[in-house]
Amino acid sequence: MIEAIQKHGAKGVLMGVARILRCHPWSQPGEDPVPDYFSLKRNTTSKKSH
Repeated sequence: MIEAIQKHGAKGVLMGVARILRCHPWSQPGEDPVPDYFSLKRNTTSKKSH
């Protein structure tokens, strides 16, 4: 979340909250890096597990 806030300011808080809400036992595993542009959707280009 800190990286999202550093890159996107207040919008980064929304991105961080959206990421936390996506994190549950039934979600798809993988990295969810902070994108260069603002979006609340998951970055689907990276499928590496963490």
